[in-house]
Amino acid sequence: MKNIILFSILITLLSLNAFSQGDVSKARWVSSGIKIDGNDKEWDKPLNFYDDNSGLMFAIGNDKENLFLCFTVNDELRMKKLMSAGWTIGLSSKEKNKKFKSVLSFPGVNVMGMRRSENNFEKKSIANNLIQTYLLQLTQVSCKGFKSNFPNLTLNSKGNIDIGIGADSIQHIVYEIAIPLKELFPSDLIRLNELITMNVTVNALERPSSGGGYSGRPSGMGGGRAGGGMSGGMGGGRRGGGMAGGMRGERSGGEMANHGEPGDRNSLFSKVSFKQKFILSVN
Repeated sequence: MKNIILFSILITLLSLNAFSQGDVSKARWVSSGIKIDGNDKEWDKPLNFYDDNSGLMFAIGNDKENLFLCFTVNDELRMKKLMSAGWTIGLSSKEKNKKFKSVLSFPGVNVMGMRRSENNFEKKSIANNLIQTYLLQLTQVSCKGFKSNFPNLTLNSKGNIDIGIGADSIQHIVYEIAIPLKELFPSDLIRLNELITMNVTVNALERPSSGGGYSGRPSGMGGGRAGGGMSGGMGGGRRGGGMAGGMRGERSGGEMANHGEPGDRNSLFSKVSFKQKFILSVN
């Protein structure tokens, strides 16, 4: 009887390990440089990760020198929350001699007061005005934990980390980011098989004290200011449950039609976080 119990425990542990391994994906290998300009035309479509709660779609890639990230959101209300409340991208590793914990923080800019589009005809122009207003006020992104130890990044200026913010062909906001791997790991230890954990958090908006309108501020905070193609697939992604924060994991093109549902207004006042683990690729 004791042997049967031990065997059952062993099977359970093995199952848990298999499940955790299934949550680890592989970054796409970038065959030639990506131009960091806020245009996602160089990324394979659809972006192959989606988080239900935040509405964020994203992709992860790397070449020999850089980690590339691309994020977009295809719902107007969630896009406004992202801009007005602010959001962060955390990257970390626990590998021996390669441990790091780095954060990029996008501050909130109040765009909640801008009117919503009423129909498809005016949707593009309103979304374009929304993004332009956002970019005029978002001048810097806060940084922490990178090797060069810089506190801020100025948008549209080439530096250690490049960030481009723009819009796709149907005026969904696009964030493109290129991070040199030497900003994360010691240069002489990079093997392109490192395991990285990415934590994304979209802040909550402050709930208005009375009836109408949105505060346009992050919850608990003061003012709201502050190249070429890709090849290869992603491995190890999961569908359905198993990823934090409502993550659906990798998806096929056929799922795209199901991801445009309007954001729930109540979700504007909740902080949303999710986690994605991935391994860097070797060509």
